[in-house]
Amino acid sequence: MTKRHTTMVGILGLPDSGKTACLVSAYLLLARGKFDGYDFADSASLMAFEQISRGSRLWTEGDEPGQLTTHTEMADDRQAGFLHLRLCRHADGRFFDMLMPDLPGEWSKALIEKSDSQRFAFLGSASVIWLMVDGRMFADTTKKRYATYRAEMLVERLSVILPTPRPRVILVTSWRDIGEFPEDAYQSICEEGQKHGMQIALAPIASFSFGDVEPGHGVASLIDMTLNHDRPLPDFWPEDQYPSKRALNGFRSAT
Repeated sequence: MTKRHTTMVGILGLPDSGKTACLVSAYLLLARGKFDGYDFADSASLMAFEQISRGSRLWTEGDEPGQLTTHTEMADDRQAGFLHLRLCRHADGRFFDMLMPDLPGEWSKALIEKSDSQRFAFLGSASVIWLMVDGRMFADTTKKRYATYRAEMLVERLSVILPTPRPRVILVTSWRDIGEFPEDAYQSICEEGQKHGMQIALAPIASFSFGDVEPGHGVASLIDMTLNHDRPLPDFWPEDQYPSKRALNGFRSAT
């Protein structure tokens, strides 16, 4: 990050919310040249990507496993480790560097239940937050209310950690292949975010799919949404600071 502009993404979510699967899906799409709008340019963490994607390559059609990625475990449970991607955008040939943590879901669980936030200090440098939720929980009417409550709790805990002005927050809903994310749940989570000065966008994804939805659905769009946004830039030299004069005249020496 000291050498060139880098987009750091904060990725949070309970166990089985699809954090690792999303990263693996992005890597595999890039490796096959099927990442819409971008090409793979480089990575300082290829060995790590290979390690977390290994399980997704070792199954045969008709014998799909229930889980394609291993549970994330970290040798150092005190600080985050990051995966790196450098992408080239087709539209203009511009390069983008991204840093993305692959964190155990237990970190987010401890944040919700114990307000254990020390390990999330890196979020102060994050440009974008991905708030990952398990789409299967929201598709089950018996679990949707509790899943919504837990997501709202995570938003509330985040409000204490994140700096002001807030980084952008994207609600990333996994398992898009089993159905649309419920609108009422999204609105409820958005309302909780608004209480804490957060505008929450929605990005449904299907990191892997065994149905009609293409594997990797929404992943490229999520990355594009992360790297490109329509947030207006602040005025470089606000006119209202010197209402009676042009801004430059306000700095003239008295004669």
